[in-house]
Amino acid sequence: MSLGEQVDLGNVRIHKKVIGDIAAASLREIPGVFLARFGFIGRLCTFLGYKNFPGVYVTIDQSGQILIEIRVDVDYGVNIPLVAHQIQDKIQEAVEHALDIELKEINVSIQSVERSLPAGRQGGF
Repeated sequence: MSLGEQVDLGNVRIHKKVIGDIAAASLREIPGVFLARFGFIGRLCTFLGYKNFPGVYVTIDQSGQILIEIRVDVDYGVNIPLVAHQIQDKIQEAVEHALDIELKEINVSIQSVERSLPAGRQGGF
């Protein structure tokens, strides 16, 4: 083998779920933003350690470009347009850093606004 030869060791494939996992993990860096919850089954899967994020959808179009749709809940009182822009920036930064790929679109859907409960109060309104 000479210095100029390239050795092909095979292909590296990244599953769409990996991209979704990175997008979901990047939300932890934004205060007042949480991946949308989907009822009892979603909480049970999370409790059992199953990493299925039903609020993250990754699509690869016919030209090979990647689109992400993410559904989130936000705390009451946050500036929603500002937070949505922060979500897009964080996801783009995290995916580009981890995978060295560019995203075509990051669509953010705010599913609900969560009100925090006063101290000592449990459940309900």
